[in-house]
Amino acid sequence: MKQILFLLLIALCSCHSGFSRKGQGDKTDSVRLQKELCALHRYVDSVIKSDTILQQRFHCLGAGLTKDKVTIDFLDIPEDSFEVFKSAFKKNVFASPLLEFNIMSDIIFGPEIISIKEDSLGRTTNIVLSPIPRDIPRGEAINPVSLSMRAEYDYYPLSTTEVKVIITNHSHFAYECGESYSLAYYNSKQKSWETLPTNPIVNSILWIFPSENPTHEQNIKLYTSEVPNRAGKYRIYKAFNRNTKVAYAEFELVDEAGAKRLRRQMDAAWNGKTISSQNIYGSYMRGDSIFVDLINNSIHFQELFRKEMLNYSAINYGAVREPAPFTQRAYTDTLQISMKTEKPVYPIGTESVNVILTNKNLSQQNLSFGEYYFVARKQGNQWIPLYDNSLVQDIGILLKPYSDYQFKAKLYPLFNDNTSGQYRVYKEVEFDGTDRKWYMIAEFKIE
Repeated sequence: MKQILFLLLIALCSCHSGFSRKGQGDKTDSVRLQKELCALHRYVDSVIKSDTILQQRFHCLGAGLTKDKVTIDFLDIPEDSFEVFKSAFKKNVFASPLLEFNIMSDIIFGPEIISIKEDSLGRTTNIVLSPIPRDIPRGEAINPVSLSMRAEYDYYPLSTTEVKVIITNHSHFAYECGESYSLAYYNSKQKSWETLPTNPIVNSILWIFPSENPTHEQNIKLYTSEVPNRAGKYRIYKAFNRNTKVAYAEFELVDEAGAKRLRRQMDAAWNGKTISSQNIYGSYMRGDSIFVDLINNSIHFQELFRKEMLNYSAINYGAVREPAPFTQRAYTDTLQISMKTEKPVYPIGTESVNVILTNKNLSQQNLSFGEYYFVARKQGNQWIPLYDNSLVQDIGILLKPYSDYQFKAKLYPLFNDNTSGQYRVYKEVEFDGTDRKWYMIAEFKIE
């Protein structure tokens, strides 16, 4: 069937070709050869380009044409596999003395590459191409002020298998690069960078970084099955502008001992001098993970924490908390128990308000409660709690009849949008020796 199609293509080519009848000899043979080459090229090229599996199997994207041959170029195959590839192509695609086979190296290839070998019975089998180390590119180092290349996190646990790289152009100049990269580990004993396996498949894509801060992200796989992860520093290198310039992103993998070092580093930065160090109210460790409690753990404040305190991928902030409306009934004055703020109105930016809880119960019962309270802001017809420090000492307080209890209610203006409006301080209380609890409130305004 293949030969019939080929002969039909030869006939088609002859319909569109003509030659002089003078000096038929060599010229006639030359024209006939050109017609056959034309037909063979069209046929083989169409077969390859219409079958992506064939492209993957034989590492080629199509057929080429020279003055006396149709060329099949195998892309980046080992030299000792050349005869096997050539034999398999002739057996499975097409065989002709007009075909010429070559190996093309340093070619960027799109589809997944599958290499070919023959088993003991002469049958072809497929094997997946293994990850390969790539040399660290050479070129002029790019100033990070002009173009920055960074890992998403500064530190990762040893179990990490993928790292995201973020490239940003900060300059007025254009940069360009491809998908290719080099991965290296710093061997502290040898004091040198050693290259590690990288993705053997590199898509033929050109990324252009014009001015005005364009950013591109690329996920880099760590082939731990080829080379196990080691604690230490790593770099991802990329070449830019036709391999004339180089940039890299550096990160560190840490084991449990390294994670404890990061925890100590974080604790040292917990000094109240930054917004993030005021936002954190608790932390603990489990294995190589660090768990952090934030007053406001929204995505914005998590990102700020990574900038100001510690940028480690194994920090767990818990689920993002969106305060739900508080709907339970509450009282400013009931059963001769009352609660109020020291002032009815406070300015925007107020850090805390003084609250007075009074027990004038006629039955001479002690009022019992704990340290916990929360503040809510009125939004429409709902009361929405503010972000706060929910970690308090679990102690019981007794308020005797005809006495007051005063406490400060913090508003945390750094972590809440405390605009003008109505606010409430809520506190749960009960009479000592009973199981009936209710909420007292003290209302105030911010203007």
